[in-house]
Amino acid sequence: MIQHIEDPLLKQAMIKVIDKVQAVLKSHEVKATDFLSPFQANYAKNILKSIDGISYYSTGGYLEAERLVLVIFPDYLDETVVEAPISVIESRGSTQFHSINHRDYLGAILGLGLKREKLGDLILHQEENQHYCHIILHEELRDYVLFNLEKVGNIKVFLREIPFDDIKPTVTKYQELTGNIASIRLDSVLGLGFKISRTEAQNIIAKEYVSVNWETIKKNFYEVTEGDVISVRGKGRIEIVSIGGVTKSGRIKMTIKKPL
Repeated sequence: MIQHIEDPLLKQAMIKVIDKVQAVLKSHEVKATDFLSPFQANYAKNILKSIDGISYYSTGGYLEAERLVLVIFPDYLDETVVEAPISVIESRGSTQFHSINHRDYLGAILGLGLKREKLGDLILHQEENQHYCHIILHEELRDYVLFNLEKVGNIKVFLREIPFDDIKPTVTKYQELTGNIASIRLDSVLGLGFKISRTEAQNIIAKEYVSVNWETIKKNFYEVTEGDVISVRGKGRIEIVSIGGVTKSGRIKMTIKKPL
């Protein structure tokens, strides 16, 4: 099932998924994977579809969740009685004198010794001089985080567990950009989306800093399509809105959107 996978991180994630499947088949228990990226989750689902004796569903705690766990269970169980072993913690603090962002939260939580794959989405909101963040995580880590996460950056935070119905998804605002590019190759598109040279784009692709639809891409000549989400480590992400016609000079019109 995994011999053909070249990406070592993807291969490692799928080995863990298969280990969960084997435990379900052997012990007739319910198992849940780590939190997976959309690409990893879709890849895992294709594997699970080919295995007899199990059922599964995916969840990230709320409908719009990006990072998902797969809950795997014997196929004779009813999905409605199989609970996902995840929890959500709300963290609140004052931002009257300091600003706070997603990276601050991720750094503070990982600084407790936790691994990224044990965390789902971190949903950050601002209300006047206060911020609050909904932290989705494996329930086995809930109490540890509740008792040990005291500060994010320089801001003291107050934590409590909340029900999933209280999760408030992020409403992302976007800026649309339109430009003409030489081709729909990934290195050319990065130049438009992130205002970098083609040489720099090729360098960060070679360093495996770039993913398309959450899959790491290693080839400069990879061609994008409408709807693709392109992420660059340390620079953010863009989404391809439309790919238009060719200008008289042979360039291609493209519209992208970028989170503000």
